[in-house]
Amino acid sequence: MLAYALHDSRLPEWQVFVLVFGCAVGYGVTIELLQSRLPSRTFAFGDMGVNATGAAVAVVCWRILMRYVRFYRVARATEVESPLS
Repeated sequence: MLAYALHDSRLPEWQVFVLVFGCAVGYGVTIELLQSRLPSRTFAFGDMGVNATGAAVAVVCWRILMRYVRFYRVARATEVESPLS
């Protein structure tokens, strides 16, 4: 979703992908660190590696998908009518 949200940004494409990858990996690391504090959950470096691999695959798939998809802007409504009127 972040890659889609940043599609129209002024950032170069490579910076968008690095940002998306970093956020996904950071989220996975944060979850693992939080799990280390819970007695019913376990902490594993392997899980962080799998999360990073999944983030890399997602970024590559998004890059490939962008070649074949055309994005359209949705016009904003200037005035919304009430359904009760």
